[in-house]
Amino acid sequence: MQNQVEEDVEIALIGCYILDFETAANEAADFSITAEMFASPKAKAVFEAAHALHAEKRPVDPLTVRERMGGHTDPTVTLFLTQAIDVTPTVAHTAYYAQLVRQKHETRRLRGILHAAARRLDDLPADMVQADLMRQLEKNDNDPAKDGITFAEATDQAVDTFRKAAAGIAGLKTGLSFIDTAGGVQEGELIIISGKAGSCKTTLARQILTHVCSVEKVPSALITLEMTESQIAAQTLTDQSQTSQRKFMAGVATEQDWARLFAAKAKAEGWPLAITARARTPNRLSAYVRKVVRRGAKLIVLDYLQAMQPNADMVKCNSEAQTTFASNTVRDLAVNLGVRFIVVCTENREGDLRYSDAIRYDAWKWFRMIQPEENNDDNPVFHLEVAKNRFGPVPKSVRQLYRVGNRLLTDTEWIEHTKTNKGRKE
Repeated sequence: MQNQVEEDVEIALIGCYILDFETAANEAADFSITAEMFASPKAKAVFEAAHALHAEKRPVDPLTVRERMGGHTDPTVTLFLTQAIDVTPTVAHTAYYAQLVRQKHETRRLRGILHAAARRLDDLPADMVQADLMRQLEKNDNDPAKDGITFAEATDQAVDTFRKAAAGIAGLKTGLSFIDTAGGVQEGELIIISGKAGSCKTTLARQILTHVCSVEKVPSALITLEMTESQIAAQTLTDQSQTSQRKFMAGVATEQDWARLFAAKAKAEGWPLAITARARTPNRLSAYVRKVVRRGAKLIVLDYLQAMQPNADMVKCNSEAQTTFASNTVRDLAVNLGVRFIVVCTENREGDLRYSDAIRYDAWKWFRMIQPEENNDDNPVFHLEVAKNRFGPVPKSVRQLYRVGNRLLTDTEWIEHTKTNKGRKE
């Protein structure tokens, strides 16, 4: 018989799906919830009805679910849906409820297997029952590790990667030769770009993202925690059209400015880029990343890590623990999903990563952006230091990059730029 706590958890999870099906489904994605995991027949029926409505692209709410279940004349359906909404004020804890539902389901299934084995001991030899029990337990094992590969298969994949590198097609191209000539960005790779305020760390990350989407046409996603989606779009459009955002905001843009802006908009609309400013906690980030990866995303840019808010169960933890957990979450997503991550991080006055040193341990590569004292309008130079390179040497010297608008140029590109009639000031 189902106990009250188990029933309450199932009702709460159902309430999450009713309040916001899309968000709840993404939050619960890690636990692969199915109808069979619910002990309550009513919860199971509501779960199936909600998924059927979503598959048909119909709204999921108490009225549509009740109609789907044929519960117009059944007061218990209405009562159940009302109770589910009443006990679930927000979908923020969906992942927690989903984990509990799955654990309870696994517990019931394991008990069933053990009880069946105990009954068979009265009629069969113990070794026979034990062997059968071990086979049953193996089938019941939902550990993701069982879906791994052999070492021989892993070596085949490694050799294939080396062959692609030799052919120049191993990793994702960024538009920056010092990265691309070293194999580009590999699957599962985590790159951090850090710096103090004004060091162009975000500029570098977005420049790579723009190249990946506009030139390589590779599906990607941007998670921004500093600006809104429309602010990012406005900055990108004026950058791509080489117009002035200030002129548009002041209402003095010319017809030529508008024409260039709309031409840039027409091109940018074709970019395979998703963007959100709402994945602000590790749980929400995980759900969002899994969703965009399912839709084909190969690169995720996060701007910036230390701006993330803690999950509800970590609010009382200190900043170091919160940032460490966020960094570990990003690392695990990169490795488990095989998706590339570029994460922008802030530094303190001493040049160390803020709050947690775990970030540099999680990263494959660490690029530090530095604004030197000689930086000025005529010499907009920035220094890029490779602080870590897991699979290669760390250069002893820094690389110079020059900011022109919202783009960073290499030495060669800067020389070509200064030869034009545009001048050095943008």
